[in-house]
Amino acid sequence: MPKGKPRNIYFSMTVISLIATAFVSAIVFRALGDPIKVLLAAALTFGIVFGGFLILNWAGKEDKATPGEPRLK
Repeated sequence: MPKGKPRNIYFSMTVISLIATAFVSAIVFRALGDPIKVLLAAALTFGIVFGGFLILNWAGKEDKATPGEPRLK
C-alpha cells in the first residue's frame, strides 16, 4: 500500500460498493421480482464497483508535492 493513502480506504470502497449494490438490487427487485436475478445483479454490481475502485486505487500515482510550495517552478 502506498504511503500517502489512508488505511481505511478499503472500508470506504466496501461501503460505496454496498450502497451501489443496494440501489441496483432495489431497482431489479421492483422491475423483475425474481430473487435469483436480484442476487445475480447484486453480486455483479458489487464485484464490478469494488473491482473498479481497486483498479483505480492501484493505478493512481502518489502526490509528491509538499504543502505550501507551488507545483510549477
